[in-house]
Amino acid sequence: MNKVLKVVGRILLIMLVVLLLFVLGTFIFHRVKTNQALELLKEKGYYNPVSVGEYSLNVAKFGNENGAHTIVGLAGLESGDYAVAARQMTACLEENNQVVFVDRAGYGFSGDTDHNMTLEHIVEDYRNALKNAGVEAPYILMPHSIGGAYANYWVSEYPEEIEAVIFVDGSQLSADAFAENEAYEIGLGDKCLALLAKLGFSRYVLRDYFYHYPDNYTEEEQYLGDELMLMTMDSLAPVSEGYNLAENAQAAFNGIITNDVPKLYICASWGIQTKEELIEYSKWINRQIEINELDIELRNTEYDDVRLMEILNTYENSRQETIYPYAEKMGNCKVVCLGGDHMIYEQMPEKCGDIINGFLDELGG
Repeated sequence: MNKVLKVVGRILLIMLVVLLLFVLGTFIFHRVKTNQALELLKEKGYYNPVSVGEYSLNVAKFGNENGAHTIVGLAGLESGDYAVAARQMTACLEENNQVVFVDRAGYGFSGDTDHNMTLEHIVEDYRNALKNAGVEAPYILMPHSIGGAYANYWVSEYPEEIEAVIFVDGSQLSADAFAENEAYEIGLGDKCLALLAKLGFSRYVLRDYFYHYPDNYTEEEQYLGDELMLMTMDSLAPVSEGYNLAENAQAAFNGIITNDVPKLYICASWGIQTKEELIEYSKWINRQIEINELDIELRNTEYDDVRLMEILNTYENSRQETIYPYAEKMGNCKVVCLGGDHMIYEQMPEKCGDIINGFLDELGG
């Protein structure tokens, strides 16, 4: 019996040693890869952490510091790669404007925090980061997705700081757009997942959370985006933000103060208006399914007249029932339809840039 126990003990000890070596190897590899990426991101101008008190936010500045406008990019939920992914869209803007990307707490290079990520806290972080980075108002906010909720709160509370707002398929806010989440506090499970990500295990599951970029992106852009997302995955603040999503969105919508600040809403995910746009979008989605080797059915690229009208009417009804009332509630908001993916700045970066440039021309300056 003692011999059996000794053998079992030795096996368990060997397994423990192997496990520790595996964890250590994963951590070392992760740190080496992260440090390599950090050097390249610094070289490319993406690294600029600025203190906002107990932690820092990353404020990456590009383009013409003395340009006509200061455009501030606000990412969608958990899009820690927004500064990299949106640069193809902003390339045509940077010659004549300064383009700034401010990462929220826990995103990319920004510091993490266990603070409750409320609407008010996030916007104050933004304001403090820009001020401490020496980026002076007024700003043209350029939010994507839920970033639109933060932009709405900002322009309603501090209109004197905002020259204009450009919603890049911002979340379609309405009186009942989001289902409420139950009250939630960061728990042990969340902290354990964040620890595993810090140790490098996030590299094994990255593609389960973050898809490949479309074909128009380079290998270097993919690499930089991957690394920023890995940094985001080891943070707790985005978890808190996710659980506050519905409450923040409703508070932003309910708190909108109609004003004359010029606004542009690029409507993508509900913006398809023609058969050609629908087919092009379906083909694009099918290509993303292929790139990411997803086990899901490809979309149709042929539609009979009845089905086509059903789909186009659905988009039109969504615009009439949500987008246009939302724009009217905000005030002085121009809606431009560019039918496609929610990540329209990845699918059609040049077209988005051209639309934004046209809007800036109308602003003058």
